[in-house]
Amino acid sequence: MPKQALKEVVIVGRPNVGKSTLFNRLAGKRRALIHDLPGMTRDRLTEIATLDDGRRYRLTDTGGLEYGDSPMSAYATEIRAQAQQALDAADLILFVVDGAAGLLAEDRDIAQELRPSASRTILVVNKIDRHDAEETVPEFYELGFERLLAVSSEHGEGINELMDAIGEIVPPEAAPEEEEEEDESAPIRVAIIGRPNVGKSSLLNRLLNEERAVVSPISGTTRDAIDSEIMRHDRRYVIIDTAGIRRKGKTTDEAEKLSVISARKAIERCEIALVMIDATEGITAQDATVAGYAEDAGKAALMLVNKWDADQHTPEDAKKFEDDVRFKLKFLAYAPLEFISAKTGRRVEKIFPRIDAIVAGYRGRFRTSEVNEILARAVAQHQPASVRGRPRRFYYATQLKSAPPTFALFSNMDAPLHFSYRRYLENQFRDALGLVGCPIHLVIRARKGMKRR
Repeated sequence: MPKQALKEVVIVGRPNVGKSTLFNRLAGKRRALIHDLPGMTRDRLTEIATLDDGRRYRLTDTGGLEYGDSPMSAYATEIRAQAQQALDAADLILFVVDGAAGLLAEDRDIAQELRPSASRTILVVNKIDRHDAEETVPEFYELGFERLLAVSSEHGEGINELMDAIGEIVPPEAAPEEEEEEDESAPIRVAIIGRPNVGKSSLLNRLLNEERAVVSPISGTTRDAIDSEIMRHDRRYVIIDTAGIRRKGKTTDEAEKLSVISARKAIERCEIALVMIDATEGITAQDATVAGYAEDAGKAALMLVNKWDADQHTPEDAKKFEDDVRFKLKFLAYAPLEFISAKTGRRVEKIFPRIDAIVAGYRGRFRTSEVNEILARAVAQHQPASVRGRPRRFYYATQLKSAPPTFALFSNMDAPLHFSYRRYLENQFRDALGLVGCPIHLVIRARKGMKRR
């Protein structure tokens, strides 16, 4: 029997009302880039999100609908066209407004455009945790939408009620089948990322030449980008073009924004990011920024220190350099590191076996019994801290999804885990399941709704 199409839930609103934060909260991961600069979400981002009982729906975060001048006004027409496409296909529209800022003229303009879709629209008043924001909620009824929910996307207030509202349109058939698995024959999608002049193009050319591959252009979703397909040992790889990352001479503010967008788009499409670092310059703040995109998007990662042959190095030099990388990129502690030379090909042959091993775990599905054994062992060795004097208990665990491996931990409370204990559990799962190079997402679930971290 053919699978039923997933229900479409679309987030829309003017810039900087917290759409990306809401998207991340509902999706259970930090995928959308969050920044106080209006217009940072220029393109639609889509994620398969999961309700508390396992039912799935497609969640889309649109670019901010802009009226008037702003730093991204040059792209307003494109942004609105993208948003309209998403709205036309939506089963449910979440119209997000800023409770802290109050009702603005731009909100009224968007409300007018959504009027024909009012029956499938929920008005979401965000940022009610801000000072006096709750007092502004009643004024939004002026927009004329029957359903209104007040939330704090940042702190999770009101999110359970919003998820219940989404659940009303998601049928039971949207739950995944137990046997459903990632297609192992699907090509592995790889993005080579790094700051300018770190050697990304040299590595791409080296990988293509080393494999003596037939390179075929594949139409990518990044505008003007060409991907390269490599066949190696009967395994296919798609190397995603990151040509849009900023180069010298293009340092205007608009170009910087576009480089962020382009880099993020490439990362969003990949399964594993090859994070390149220049050995001759050491680890820099820009390295941390670019690497952070991969971590934020929940992608697997392999760190490559390039140009290691530019100077004479001892094993002690390598250890000192790696220690510095580990210290400055703590958030990528799960990523292995290799020293290479893209120019000469030194140790480049290590990259594909590393990719294969990492992506196998990234795509992996694990038995519920095995996951529960790991959790029970971890808790027996190290009990979680009490929350406001109330002991936390875990009842059972199950894997929600792969890519990245995401596990639900059912507890007697949905309060976020302390950072150190979350990291402890992640490491326990990583070691037991062999998830080298993979981020692990833990979702805490109580009787209703969910909170991450």
